[in-house]
Amino acid sequence: MAIKTLIFTTCYNERDNIGPLLDQIFLAEPSADVLVLDDSSPDGTWDVIRERQQRYPQLSAVRRPGKRGIGSAHKYALLYAMREGYDVLVTMDADFSHDPKSIPDLLAQHEKGVFVTGSRYCPGGRSDYTGLRNIISRLGNFAARALLNLGIREVTTYFRVIDVATLSRLPLRYLQSEGYSYGVQLVYYLREAGVKLREVPIHFIDRGHGVSKIPKLQVMTSAVDLLMLSAKRLKFWRDVTPDVPVGDACISCGDRVLAMKHAGRSRRTVTAPPVAYRCTSVGSRSYPPVYTCLACGLDQVPRSLVPTNLEQLYAEVMDEGYLKNAAARRRSFARCIERMQNRLPKTQVSLLEIGAYCGLFMEEATLHGWQCVGIEPSRWAASYARNTTKVNVHTGFLSENRSKLEANYDAVVAWDVLEHVRHPVDFVRECGEMLTPGGLLFISTLDTGNWLPRVLGRRWPWLMDMHIQYFDIRSVKDVLRRAGFELVAAEPYTHYVRPRYMIEAGARILPSWMAASLLHFAALVPDRLIVPFAAGDIKMYVARKQPMLVEASTLYRVDHHSSSIKGLPAHA
Repeated sequence: MAIKTLIFTTCYNERDNIGPLLDQIFLAEPSADVLVLDDSSPDGTWDVIRERQQRYPQLSAVRRPGKRGIGSAHKYALLYAMREGYDVLVTMDADFSHDPKSIPDLLAQHEKGVFVTGSRYCPGGRSDYTGLRNIISRLGNFAARALLNLGIREVTTYFRVIDVATLSRLPLRYLQSEGYSYGVQLVYYLREAGVKLREVPIHFIDRGHGVSKIPKLQVMTSAVDLLMLSAKRLKFWRDVTPDVPVGDACISCGDRVLAMKHAGRSRRTVTAPPVAYRCTSVGSRSYPPVYTCLACGLDQVPRSLVPTNLEQLYAEVMDEGYLKNAAARRRSFARCIERMQNRLPKTQVSLLEIGAYCGLFMEEATLHGWQCVGIEPSRWAASYARNTTKVNVHTGFLSENRSKLEANYDAVVAWDVLEHVRHPVDFVRECGEMLTPGGLLFISTLDTGNWLPRVLGRRWPWLMDMHIQYFDIRSVKDVLRRAGFELVAAEPYTHYVRPRYMIEAGARILPSWMAASLLHFAALVPDRLIVPFAAGDIKMYVARKQPMLVEASTLYRVDHHSSSIKGLPAHA
């Protein structure tokens, strides 16, 4: 049986190189398939790829909506090769540093269970690097070999042949680097999984066209990544449990290459009880697996793991604990209103709040003379808002209440809602339909790009059963753009909290022996004390509705074995 081979390269601003490179790849391996990933190069690289695709039916391509790093691009290739059933994956740079004529030499060394890398530093290898770049490259490889005991001289070049079957043994979720240290991480986990490492001498050629894309801080960040990886050699830090693949499409862009980020804890979302959907269930230690779309970058719970009765769960939520912190929440909302006033042109503001819960924000906004109406799926919360808070809140979802609303509000707000909705692009587009031309959308949501979730990892308290989307500023901008909005501002969101409540919630994410001591301390804190708190992992976004809602995706794809180029819709 013939070996099914995929050759992969990723590019950014490689207009002068990518066309000739593809020509030489197909000349060297005419029977192979080729995948190219472009991070929306502004120099016309994508146009060259499209032209070459007309020549070569084996050429597939993906255009991502922005720069997401070489590491995530190569991880995309790993998962794509696994999903499409390839036997062998060849990876290489797009700047001619790796000579396509050497591909047959590397493939000749391929065997099952063997990883092959082109090597500048094994006997017979050569590199055109000189001066400081040469020193940094050699020192980096030496440090990786010494700290990780990898047994080969070359671990940082991307000219590689990977036996795709071995990838199913790896915990790919730990290959988190978007930068160049990804390459070292992959070699480390292959070695940990018992894969044999082999190197073949190559001549590494300095690029002839364009400029290097290596960020100035790459040496520092790679050194930190290497030290963290070497710490994992300690036995009690090891976790080599393979990822569980999913076949779901991204909820935002429709691409089907989703990479596991967190394996989940305690139970799957599909079996979570309604109590897990309370606002006050933060730090409950339970959350479903989270995957990252390697095309648009959105972190999400795959559709197949989201409860089929999600809307019913929210309708049944009862959360008396929410009201214990009503004073602190009112302070938080008052601060939001102060910031909103600076952006709204008039004092008599008409406002729609989606996800109004118990109506505390609307209560504060009404005190400022704003005309407010709200939507809330929880029957308990909506009833409390109408009968106790005395504000106008309709029970249910926006789609169920459109006939009761006027589609000309000055502002729409959705505090801590976006992470709960099935289809974020559709949700934001619906918000836009309720606004006047040029109206403003105010949302708050989680920010996974912040330092806190990066440090805490799977112990980040906002990993919860009820959160099915996790955003960073890039994925928020992408969702807004797809829905016809322009991002105006991204600002830290400040909560006012009772320190005792915050300490008690924080204790839930700690080991039991630490939590007990923390809870004893919490009992000593005055219960009425309220203080501002902002760790930066929640942000407020302000977006302006554009004159026309644009039904356009920024992600384009050349279908595998197809001669037509198709733009993916917002949802597949």
